Amino acid sequence: MDIITFTPAAIAAILKYKQTLQIPADHYLRVGIRQKNETNKRLLIGFDASNFKDKKATIQGIEVIYSPGEVFFFSGMQIDYVEEENRKGFTFVEKPKP
Repeated sequence: MDIITFTPAAIAAILKYKQTLQIPADHYLRVGIRQKNETNKRLLIGFDASNFKDKKATIQGIEVIYSPGEVFFFSGMQIDYVEEENRKGFTFVEKPKP
């Protein structure tokens, strides 16, 4: 089982951004947290170089890196990409039950 999943919209956006932003080949999609408290966990997603502490996984064809100590904050989540009238970007949502 993967720690996270991506919607088709998220996969398309990730691949588009990786190409249009000319992300270096040694950078991966980082999933993590900015703030570590139970009432307001702020999750993050972005391209980054891997460091010696990171874990790496290939999820739905996307190479993902993350800190092992942060995995429980986003494990089981689904990453979606939303384009609405006033905003666009990635969102973390609870993974739908099968």
